[in-house]
Amino acid sequence: MNTDHYEEIKKDLETKSLKGLALDIDETLSWTIGYWVEHMQKSFGNPENLSIQELITKYRYTQNVPYWQTDEANAWIDEHIHSNDIQEVLPLIENANTIVNEINLIKPFVLYITSRPISVIEGTKIWLRKHNFPNVDIIARPLDVAPLDGTKWKASVLEKLYPFVEGIVDDNPSLVKHLSEEYKGTVFLYDNIETSRQDINIIPCKSWSDVSERVKSLYS
Repeated sequence: MNTDHYEEIKKDLETKSLKGLALDIDETLSWTIGYWVEHMQKSFGNPENLSIQELITKYRYTQNVPYWQTDEANAWIDEHIHSNDIQEVLPLIENANTIVNEINLIKPFVLYITSRPISVIEGTKIWLRKHNFPNVDIIARPLDVAPLDGTKWKASVLEKLYPFVEGIVDDNPSLVKHLSEEYKGTVFLYDNIETSRQDINIIPCKSWSDVSERVKSLYS
């Protein structure tokens, strides 16, 4: 997507008088990593004999698990990342939908911005509808952006769409590393208790209840 596309999105939000927050999806709304770990340990082993939660606590993301960095495992991931069917069955993070809809009454969510590839937007829409999340547009990672560059790409999108997209709820701490010192939006950093950035507006929130309280405090 070129810069003109994001300008069109900004103009569309302005025309509709929409101004609010964006939402990440993976590990923010859906427990995607739980699905990947469960299936990858069956296919590619778990020599440390860690439980699913222990493995996630230790490595957080599959790309950090050393014994899954093989051509075979990477090919499996690439195939499944582009599967719309899989997006439809990912587990929901408990109460995320309920709290998102409560927050939506205080500060609206105007977009989803996800590092998922654009090839799975349809499956993602089905999943969001199934769990009654807000019906707003999805901006997904263009296919010419490598998966490992997803957070860098997302940071650039947030900068381009400000001030109509005033910030985001996102779990990935690497996102904030890619935001410039000039970024004026707010990142509600879900499932985190601290942040490496003090020069921009980053609000760590351990739980969805914390996100709700911080949004209420900031915008009510």
